[in-house]
Amino acid sequence: MLLCGLRDLRPGMIVGIPVMRVGAEAGEFLPAGTILEEGHLGEMKDAGIASAWINHPATADLDEAPLWGLDQTLHDLAHRLHGDFAEPFNPRMTATQALDIRAEIISLVCEIVSQRRFVRPVGRRLEPRYRVFEHSLNVAVLSLFIGMELEAYIVRERPRLTASEARDMVSLAFGAAFHDLGKAGLPPCVQAHHSVYEVIRGAIQPAQYEEHTALGYDVLRDTGIAASARQVVMNHHQRFDGSGWPNMAPLTNGRHRGPQAGHDIHIFSRIVSVADALDALMMDEQGRPRPVVAAMRDLADERLEPWFDPVVREIALRRLPVFPIGSLVRTSDGRYGAVVRRNSLQPCRPAIRMLDMDCRHWDIHPMADRCETVDLAYRLDLHVVRCAGEHVEHYLFDLPSASPKQRGSDADSRIGVHIPQTA
Repeated sequence: MLLCGLRDLRPGMIVGIPVMRVGAEAGEFLPAGTILEEGHLGEMKDAGIASAWINHPATADLDEAPLWGLDQTLHDLAHRLHGDFAEPFNPRMTATQALDIRAEIISLVCEIVSQRRFVRPVGRRLEPRYRVFEHSLNVAVLSLFIGMELEAYIVRERPRLTASEARDMVSLAFGAAFHDLGKAGLPPCVQAHHSVYEVIRGAIQPAQYEEHTALGYDVLRDTGIAASARQVVMNHHQRFDGSGWPNMAPLTNGRHRGPQAGHDIHIFSRIVSVADALDALMMDEQGRPRPVVAAMRDLADERLEPWFDPVVREIALRRLPVFPIGSLVRTSDGRYGAVVRRNSLQPCRPAIRMLDMDCRHWDIHPMADRCETVDLAYRLDLHVVRCAGEHVEHYLFDLPSASPKQRGSDADSRIGVHIPQTA
């Protein structure tokens, strides 16, 4: 299947998975198998639907890319958590609730591991009341992806545990899924804010914002959930350079003074910190989704470099898909293609399978193995202009070339990021 933006959809194309309506009237808009007509396209625009997965004869090998089941699982879980903890705000989670949710998190981890190749940020339904939980579950998906890419590093960072205990992805996911739980009890302006906006957008931190970590920690205090998960909730705003919060002195009876810094911050908190900032950057000032590449470019901003463990930040920048597999892109020479392979050295230069997007020709379109594949890593004369209907050329960025040692061990490498003034 192929993810197309609204501007690239044409009458005669066939819907691959159900097209969902967003917002207050969320639900199925068009069922799978629908042959698009001109009227459908106008109705999709009026309903605020920006993209759809369609069937294409040369992308059958990408049919797992939509992650439809995962998207629905996350949205359903977000609605459930909202009902359990936000309406009205519930300041306590019982041990029974925690075990029940942990079982769902285990299923989520298994689903993500099985579809690791296609992991990408999950689209939101744009319902403000679910903001906290949709964001938190997206952070859980991103944290799991980063954690899976960093298993060896995580094991080294937790030397007192066995390897299997150290890479406890369930606790990482649980902590990430509830990292902003405390926001559910605070005003909407606090729920919509993230400290990364203060640097990237010059936003002003609202009153009560720093309270959300302690509020969330208190909800989990008596649940019996692993300490490594609970401390993610308390410490995901600690910064690698020591400029974060909270001050640990009152929380440790004076054993530690000030914020945590460097490797004193638990590795799970360092991972969630990066995933949290990245997902926050996927929304604009009005709360509308932004392209993944826009958020990645902001994460690469040198002003944020002191905030994050450089190993974790590098993995996020190099390994998370800037252009998700299965996305329709348009290149600078005017051709269309499907993203089929990531490029961890230069994420904005994936491999693309070139396609004819005139559906009138699809009955004679060559199969995948006969289509031209262009690897932009070796075609510096070309670049991506649009992805899934969104203009992204002005967001493109470059990472420095990795040394042979770095290519063999991403977790040990360090980066500096070059962002061109013009794309």
